[in-house]
Amino acid sequence: MKEIYIDDLTGCYNRRFLYYWIENEIKRATRFGTKFTLILLDMDDFRDINNNFGHSEGDKVLIEFSSFLQTNIREVDNLVRYGGDEFLILMPNTDEKGAIELAQRILNNLNEIKILGYQICCSIGFSVFPDDGTIAETLINQADSLMYQAKKQGKSRIGLKQEIVKKLQIPSPITIGRDDESNWCLGQLKNYNTIFIAGEAGIGKTRLAFEIKERLKTPILLKGNAYAALSSVPYHPFKNMFNELINKDFDLIERVFKQMPEIYQSEIRKILPAEHMVRIPQTEGLDKYRLYNSVSEFMSKISEIFSPDVTILLIDDLHWADRPSCELFDFLIRSIKDNIRILGTYRVEEIKDSPLSDFWGIWAREKLYTQLTLLPLNKTQSNQLLEKIMGTIPSSAANFIYHESGGNPFYLEEILRELERQQKIYWNGREWVFAKSLNVMIPRSIEETIKRKLKFLEPEIKKYLEIGAVFGQEFNAATIATASKRNVGQILDAIDELCRLGFIKENTPDNFFFSEDVVLQIVYKNILKGDLIQYHKGMGETIEIMYRDVLPNYFEQLATHFTIANDSLKALYYSKKAALKAKDNYAHTIALKFFENALKYEDDIEEIFKIKFSLAEIYFLIGDYKKARQQLNTCLKINPNSYKVCEKLGNVYENMGDYKNSLKYYQTGLKMTQGTEASYTFRTALSWLYARLGQYSRAKKECENMLKKKRQMSRQAIGDTYVVLGILHLQLGKFKKAESYFKKGLKIRETIGDKKRIAACYLDLGLNYHQKFKFKLGEKFYNKALNIYEKIGYQDGILTTFNNIGALYASYDFPKAEEYYLLALKQAKLIGAKENIVFLCKNLGEINYNRMMDDQAFMNYKQAMKYSRQLNFHEGIIFSNLGLSEFYREKGKIKKGKSYLERALRVAGKINLRYPNIDCLMEEIEYLLVLRKLKKADILSKKLLSQLRMERDVEYKIYSLIHRAKVLVELKKYTKAHFYYNKAYNYIKSLSRNKISGEIYFLRGVVYKKEKRFKDALKLFLEANRIFKAIGHLRYLSKIEQEMEEIST
Repeated sequence: MKEIYIDDLTGCYNRRFLYYWIENEIKRATRFGTKFTLILLDMDDFRDINNNFGHSEGDKVLIEFSSFLQTNIREVDNLVRYGGDEFLILMPNTDEKGAIELAQRILNNLNEIKILGYQICCSIGFSVFPDDGTIAETLINQADSLMYQAKKQGKSRIGLKQEIVKKLQIPSPITIGRDDESNWCLGQLKNYNTIFIAGEAGIGKTRLAFEIKERLKTPILLKGNAYAALSSVPYHPFKNMFNELINKDFDLIERVFKQMPEIYQSEIRKILPAEHMVRIPQTEGLDKYRLYNSVSEFMSKISEIFSPDVTILLIDDLHWADRPSCELFDFLIRSIKDNIRILGTYRVEEIKDSPLSDFWGIWAREKLYTQLTLLPLNKTQSNQLLEKIMGTIPSSAANFIYHESGGNPFYLEEILRELERQQKIYWNGREWVFAKSLNVMIPRSIEETIKRKLKFLEPEIKKYLEIGAVFGQEFNAATIATASKRNVGQILDAIDELCRLGFIKENTPDNFFFSEDVVLQIVYKNILKGDLIQYHKGMGETIEIMYRDVLPNYFEQLATHFTIANDSLKALYYSKKAALKAKDNYAHTIALKFFENALKYEDDIEEIFKIKFSLAEIYFLIGDYKKARQQLNTCLKINPNSYKVCEKLGNVYENMGDYKNSLKYYQTGLKMTQGTEASYTFRTALSWLYARLGQYSRAKKECENMLKKKRQMSRQAIGDTYVVLGILHLQLGKFKKAESYFKKGLKIRETIGDKKRIAACYLDLGLNYHQKFKFKLGEKFYNKALNIYEKIGYQDGILTTFNNIGALYASYDFPKAEEYYLLALKQAKLIGAKENIVFLCKNLGEINYNRMMDDQAFMNYKQAMKYSRQLNFHEGIIFSNLGLSEFYREKGKIKKGKSYLERALRVAGKINLRYPNIDCLMEEIEYLLVLRKLKKADILSKKLLSQLRMERDVEYKIYSLIHRAKVLVELKKYTKAHFYYNKAYNYIKSLSRNKISGEIYFLRGVVYKKEKRFKDALKLFLEANRIFKAIGHLRYLSKIEQEMEEIST
């Protein structure tokens, strides 16, 4: 038999074998209509041997006693060591009579011998399948109850069914007093996919979640627990959940895993237990949202198999969830399939300062959840719970218990245990009997109750409980045994006692957890400081021994244990390991914590440099540029010649919009790397930056100089340079050359196999055709990019492509543009891409405004403004203000609108970027026309035309001509106005219906109307009307209607 089924001390089978045997024997007995029996034996007063002669002597007695039992059972029977001094005999094809005969023979034989000089006695209970139960738990409980009866009756005997002592049914076998809450939740799940259940400790949050699951009749509950001790372990509630699923049905979970795309498998492995799943090649890291999407899809696949109608995902004790888990939870709330319902429980008093508190406001505003706060049971519900636990009881006793418990179910159960311990209640064979006076010392809170119970624990058992609390999560006997340097049998004996006292519960065979999260917290809080340090050190060493083959799974816990244990060498080693692992798994906040912890112990200057640089990289990734600069400046002090620091500082300043400092550090880095391959990184960065600053000639020259030495460059660097040249020529309006460079870059990237960059090339080619107004070709290449991004799970790429397709449709199909913008906005919110949200809200604001959806337009512009200010995103602030400026200008609220324009002008003046300045100039001309300040409008329109004379962006060129024509119309220079309108129209005359051609038809119609050429005006108005009706531009339709009415009158 496999070693996993053998008890280390006695050589008997262990608990794991017990459940394996029962499961298979139930199938066999059911098939053939036979019975089987369990006999449970507990050695009487065995603890005296341990206490008086030591555990080593006790172990020898256990070994001899197990040998004695082996000689008394049949060959077909199996002997299991169930606990410290408890043994189970598994008897196939046996009824009650056969069980009693064997039990009595064992008692008789024990009376005639001594074991190692000791007179050993035992109390015995038994159960029969199927008479006493049809599942393992029921059968074991029945045997345990009879054994307990034998103890009560004087020991050294068999407990008989007619004499059974009734036990308190704690916890209650069913949920009591929560019908209204259950019904409310079931009703809410029709409208929401997420419900949070809040309440104080012990109020019954988890019980209610399980009741909802039962009422929905769903067979699977995806359940993960958050633990305070694991708050530094990224995604630990989800790891806990998948571990439980794997233990329940490994073959099925592995089958589902293998059905997932390989790109998703590599991400899911970051959360699945390392020892379980097949290894697959690592793929290029992209972003955390591919991990989140992989988890979402994995859960959906599992639910389709287990429970296609409805599956419950429960995350218990959310107040202890780590930040990465909260971010993943946020993603799931937004993306999970309709057949999965999410429940989360949390303690009200703990949620305020938890990572989850950052998400409440956002979820509430977006109406992503509903919430139920559980109140204490009322008097009637409390009485119902008491009745389920112990049957009918006197009303005075029920009133006393309700008053003392305050209606908290867990506290109520603890009070019953205390009353039983003080012998104020007992079972007389027919009913529970209460003492006349219940005037006993009842602790005033759950905490006081637990602390009181701890006082009555034997020191050794208390030690095991404290070690479990230090481990801080679900544990097994082997873990506690290794940490305490005891054998598993001794631990199982203590565990049974702790289960009986209600400190812990058994989850699966040989796996235990604290009955309430609050119990674990109180036990941990009351450990003496000296013991705490010792326990943490011992637990760290235990993990190193027990999990040495999968140690990376435990880096975070090891770092924490050895930090608390003041073991500086191991704290440093594991903190660095945990930080790097967290960084790789996109758990940035946790990576920061462990790197900072490592700095406390590190004194090697080169290692300090590495840690500081890693901290800077993470701060850069999360957008905290101030802290990134601080870390990088420290790195420069340590090593002034580090080109990598210069590169990263250049990146930081570029993202901040501080291009002057960005140029400075890129140029410094270039000097440091002259003549090396690394220099091309800086040359490429500089060319990008020159292009962004509108210094196209300089950017082009930089790229061409690089390509002269392309034999010294890597393939990737060459491909990147071609792409930069493509973008430069695109911005210069040289579309044919741009296309040529993009295709050269694409060819190189295809030979490398870099899918992310291949998709980026398709995106650039799409943009090239888009700007040439070749919309069908543009959409074709956008969809090629989208297809790749979806396959590799790159969420940011998917979002960008949706936005570009939306912008493309904004030229000729407003409803379709709105559809893609909304898809992109949903994606942006899903991944928290705030800068993208700014652009999308602005784009949607324009579409809404032009479709006469003024409230939505205003809301979107305001949202864009809000996020822009949060991010200090200057360009976003500019175009949000310009959107609101136009909004109020068109409504005739000139003063209010102009205030927004002035804000945009102030910011544009600070950053001095070409296109934001041009956008502001165009809006300023519009106000001058409204205010009839035609002289200044004339000057500015000429300035605009001059600035854009060499402009290659066709759309900007068209609108510079349109604005010049508008001014000339107001100056009554109609012939010149027609000239500029015609010039603008020539750029798009070959295209089918589009927004710009419609505008030009309308504006030329206005000129004809002013010239009294009403027939020509009407003809153009009708053409514009046809175009705007086709593309859904309702605001221009309204303007056209007004102009045509004036002609008709």
